[in-house]
Amino acid sequence: MTEPTLIVPPSGAVTAHCLRLRPGDKLMPSLRQAASIILDRIPRERCGSAFVITAVGSLQDVTLRLANASRMDGDGEKNEGNDIKQYANQRFEVVSLTGTFSRDDGCHVHISLADAKGMAVGGHLIDGVVFTTCELVLGTAEGVEFVRQMDDETGYNELEVRQLLPKSDESKWSNMSKAALVITAIAFVAAKIKSR
Repeated sequence: MTEPTLIVPPSGAVTAHCLRLRPGDKLMPSLRQAASIILDRIPRERCGSAFVITAVGSLQDVTLRLANASRMDGDGEKNEGNDIKQYANQRFEVVSLTGTFSRDDGCHVHISLADAKGMAVGGHLIDGVVFTTCELVLGTAEGVEFVRQMDDETGYNELEVRQLLPKSDESKWSNMSKAALVITAIAFVAAKIKSR
């Protein structure tokens, strides 16, 4: 097995965005809506990524996709074995919530939950309903865009991280320098012609 070649684009400042969900709110639509609102406030050329920094709260009526998460088996054939598990009429504490969101409404969210006996369950979050509260801190990173692209190896739209390259002040100075050079050259030629 060869070592992977990792591409890790640099990012700029990380900004935190804090909110609270109330009893009865559906978690996934609320997360998508919050990420959309946050990203809509920021110019596209500056930021195209949002992610969960932290969350605490409680949920009920949770639906998860469990760990058999490849759509392809070892022979390259489609695998329809992803287990969707519903926990109807059960209450959980949120132990961990993590995920990424992109401007095109793409997202990937995982959650870990603890039941009344402290037993943990986790997986890909399909949805859940807030029981008492869900206190969220979402983040954005300047200079980075998250895009979802189909990955033939997994059969899913997977994260592609892209660096956003803003028009820098350096290019403005470069253009101004070129203009000044052209003006100087024209003035020089005009002076030579005038001196004849």
